[in-house]
Amino acid sequence: MPYLIGGGFLVLIIGIYVLFYLMNSNTKVPEGCEFPEDFSGCGSCKSSACGSRVDSKKSVK
Repeated sequence: MPYLIGGGFLVLIIGIYVLFYLMNSNTKVPEGCEFPEDFSGCGSCKSSACGSRVDSKKSVK
C-alpha cells in the first residue's frame, strides 16, 4: 500500500510540473521585456552557451 501512495504522489508532482510548464510556455512576453535585436551591450553574449541569445536567433529566423 505505501508503494501506491508514493507512486500516486510522484505522478501528481510530475503532472503539476507538466501543467505549469505548458502554462508558462503559452504565456505571452510582457511589453518591454522582449529580447533586443542587437546583443552588443550584453556581456554574456560572448559566451556561445547563452540561452537567451540562442533562443532569440531561432525565433527571429
